[in-house]
Amino acid sequence: MLMIAIVDDDARDSALLRSQVEHFFSEKKEACIIKTYGDGLDFIRSSEEYDIVFLDIRMDKLDGIETARILRKINKDSLLIFVTYMAQFAIKGYEVDAMDFIVKPIDQFSIDHVLEKAMKRISNRVGVPLMLKTANGVVSISSKSVYYVEIYNHDLIYHTEEGSFKVRGRLSDVCEKLGDHQFILCSRSYLANLRYISSVGSGFLIVHGEKIPISKSHRKEIEERFINYMGESL
Repeated sequence: MLMIAIVDDDARDSALLRSQVEHFFSEKKEACIIKTYGDGLDFIRSSEEYDIVFLDIRMDKLDGIETARILRKINKDSLLIFVTYMAQFAIKGYEVDAMDFIVKPIDQFSIDHVLEKAMKRISNRVGVPLMLKTANGVVSISSKSVYYVEIYNHDLIYHTEEGSFKVRGRLSDVCEKLGDHQFILCSRSYLANLRYISSVGSGFLIVHGEKIPISKSHRKEIEERFINYMGESL
């Protein structure tokens, strides 16, 4: 279950933001716990660890930027979303690795957009659980540990941190399940995890030290997604 904090010294803005976040997760039919704080000091003094933190930038006791700097010394993984009346203040968010910012007055569309982005990032971080029915029994792994998947003689071969696993299946089904989770189709025979791609050549990828062929029809998309992924990882 996701833990979400809202830190804002304006009670009315805080209540509105909470209702919008609740609406997003209600539509998704996903549970979450939301806690609100009236200032940065109370938030920092709490012992909770949050997945997503909405921080108002302009607060009296301790502003959002200083609150974020202290938080980053304690928790580097929380996704920070700054809330402000003036967008230029949000530029300072890069100093504390903020994911995004929202300009007040907040609307539901802005909340939905930023939370979709946050959910995707969290999903990519933890990976997707995979149950593989191999000849030796069922193996449970996370997509995060998969370097690439190839199809060979109607068998899928998952190359992972735990070793290689062969199962019956179709690569198109794996693409459908993992396509939004840092995986990209290289050709009709290979699906690679962007997390483990170190370089893109004219006709191949280097994935965890191995050369994987790519088709001309997929090269442009691969290059674009690889560049975007590397940019988000910085």
